[in-house]
Amino acid sequence: MKKEQFSPDHKQTKSLVAAGKEAASKAVRHSKALDLTITYIENGFVYEENAQGIKTAIKILEKKEPTISLTKGMVLHAK
Repeated sequence: MKKEQFSPDHKQTKSLVAAGKEAASKAVRHSKALDLTITYIENGFVYEENAQGIKTAIKILEKKEPTISLTKGMVLHAK
């Protein structure tokens, strides 16, 4: 199931997503070639994967409820 795109410029959004995926896959490939570990989030867990492909779960992520509720048109003031 694909997510709905709310951007009026669908072609540009699609090309940016494709460029991001290609850049990420190249970065993973280069990291593995240099024998570096890769850290990523999947299904609420933080995993670390070494160059041989062995995954280790590092941490379980907890979902936190936001402390404030935002509404459309709300003005935010920076301190």
